[in-house]
Amino acid sequence: MSGLRIGKIPEVFESRKRKILTELSTPETEYTDLSPKGSVDEGIRDLIQEINTLPGLVTTSSCSGRISVFLEGRKKQQQQRQFAPSGGKGAGKWLYVSHDPLKGYGTNDSSNGYDSHQENTMKSLHELFGMVPGDGKLPKTKQDGHAPRLVRFHYDPMILHIMTATLQHSHPVLSAAATSGFRESGLQSLRCLEGEDGPSPIVAVRSAGLSLESVIGYCEDADEEDDTSSKEPVIRSLVSEEYLQMLIDISNERFIVNGERKERFRATLLNLYFTDQLGTSKAKTKARPEGWEDPDQRRERKRAEGLMRKRLLADQEKNANNEKETHETGEIIDVTKL
Repeated sequence: MSGLRIGKIPEVFESRKRKILTELSTPETEYTDLSPKGSVDEGIRDLIQEINTLPGLVTTSSCSGRISVFLEGRKKQQQQRQFAPSGGKGAGKWLYVSHDPLKGYGTNDSSNGYDSHQENTMKSLHELFGMVPGDGKLPKTKQDGHAPRLVRFHYDPMILHIMTATLQHSHPVLSAAATSGFRESGLQSLRCLEGEDGPSPIVAVRSAGLSLESVIGYCEDADEEDDTSSKEPVIRSLVSEEYLQMLIDISNERFIVNGERKERFRATLLNLYFTDQLGTSKAKTKARPEGWEDPDQRRERKRAEGLMRKRLLADQEKNANNEKETHETGEIIDVTKL
């Protein structure tokens, strides 16, 4: 990518970016989105702010990483199936969502380095997820053709969607994502190849390698589809408390790896954007993020550090030789005295 120069940012992108930034500037008490949390995650807010200060880039959606327990929605079956299709947006119910490591439940909490922000830690994981213990047996398909609704435990790593002004603006984002561990990243749509006046390309920064999913229970629905009783359906567990604790341990460890990858992506993106992408004198006058270093200054600093290390090694070697000579001279004097 060396030597690549980014052209003029289309006005249509600037307009879209202004609208998005206006929405993000809304106070948190008033801002809502389509995510279960309804607002920007605290763990990714600083990264989003840094990205949005870069010309030609703006974030459109994000998740810092999360633990979730999801109950699939009921769907009419065209044919009899043993299990219902996996639920998603618009169907089902979130039983639990956390964007922070879950403390006080797993077996390795004392070694994961996180502070606890959880309340009611005396609850069991079954209670926390709204489930009752079961016998471990799979539910049977009902005679009316409705398959049981499963409860799924998920750990999902960071996912970030970044709108870019042009394809050239997307290059550093894709490169930073690939080299930071988010190997499944890519352009969200090929419509951006239609031409310079086409839609602004959106890059999805994501990694499936850290994802975790496990079926942990099912919902005992009423037999009647139009049941109007106010009684909550029973959500029956298929696993033990120890199994849930193991899932929490794995997820907490992946929170750590996810955080390391997120920080590598941030550092790499800022470095690529300012050193390889913005080569014009106009770009160099823009405010740099804290900690950014000019390439020439960095080379000079590395050179000075290298010379300093050579001088230190030479001094250490000289001192070692002097000590050796002194030690040998002392032995000769002692022999003479004898």
